[in-house]
Amino acid sequence: MPFMDLIKKAIFEEETLAQQPAQPAPTSGAVRPLVSAAPAYSPKGTRDNQFYTRLAKQTDLSAVPELAKIEAFAAPLTSVITDKALRYKAALATAQSQGGLTKDAILKGFDALQNVLNSSASTFNKQTDEVSRTEVDAKIAQISDLNEAIQQKQKEIADLQQQVKSNFAAALERRRAEIQQQRKEFETILG
Repeated sequence: MPFMDLIKKAIFEEETLAQQPAQPAPTSGAVRPLVSAAPAYSPKGTRDNQFYTRLAKQTDLSAVPELAKIEAFAAPLTSVITDKALRYKAALATAQSQGGLTKDAILKGFDALQNVLNSSASTFNKQTDEVSRTEVDAKIAQISDLNEAIQQKQKEIADLQQQVKSNFAAALERRRAEIQQQRKEFETILG
């Protein structure tokens, strides 16, 4: 099948099957990526930006050969076909005839990116769990050490209190005995 027939088939067959209203054509002739460069949400803090930047870098479309290939075929068509859907259908038709690229291969490329995201999420969760566990274990050990120190200090306080009470009781008895002795002496003297 000639190249032009493949493009027409891809554009018109899929268009009649979908029967969706056409999207308004963009006014600029700039190359538009397959996926919007803007995030689907607006990050709130620098931590979100760091996470998003890292995830975006790990899941860059150019890292998947199939997605890079469809982008390469779609980029030159930007000025010719302004409608994104038609442009990518034409790019797919071209890629099928020249590079053997299929719709399934492209979709598997996106699945691969999802798998990378899932793997990153799993790794992140494992790391945070490990850090949390390490931090909790460290805090538990610190609390245990503090509890031991408190028990030791409580024992020292109890020992000191007992010693003070014993010393006071001994001093009290000694002084009581002295006073009793002096009384007897005065009783004898005053007689």
